[in-house]
Amino acid sequence: MIDRFLVVPAVAGLVLLPALADADERKAAEVECTPAEHRTLTYDCMIALKGRKSGMPIVDAEFTVGADMPSMPGAHNVRPVPAEPHDTPGMYRARIELEMTGEWNLKLDFTKPDRDRVNKKLHFGGMDGHGEHDHTSHGHTE
Repeated sequence: MIDRFLVVPAVAGLVLLPALADADERKAAEVECTPAEHRTLTYDCMIALKGRKSGMPIVDAEFTVGADMPSMPGAHNVRPVPAEPHDTPGMYRARIELEMTGEWNLKLDFTKPDRDRVNKKLHFGGMDGHGEHDHTSHGHTE
């Protein structure tokens, strides 16, 4: 009788595991930034956060979004802003204010579910003013 009660919760827990990415799994982020209405060099960014291997959404993440220009290290930096969860699981948003157009490295610095950093290089200020995805890199922080 005792064994039955121990097995049922274990089986129920296994059913729920595939629904979310593992907390230890490396993160993958897709970022799309669009110009904020009536604000020069201000962009609203939508971030889709998933497990790199599982492809499952990462929910309840806590992270900031900052940026710097790789072509001018230390000269142009954007103070990190907190990302906010969106209505869809694994979706987050952040508003960044850039100093100029060009290629920027967006830094997503995570504190939850674990400490991590995801870098995304985007180009801002092209013909349509939208951020375009150019390159991705990923690295853990200490």
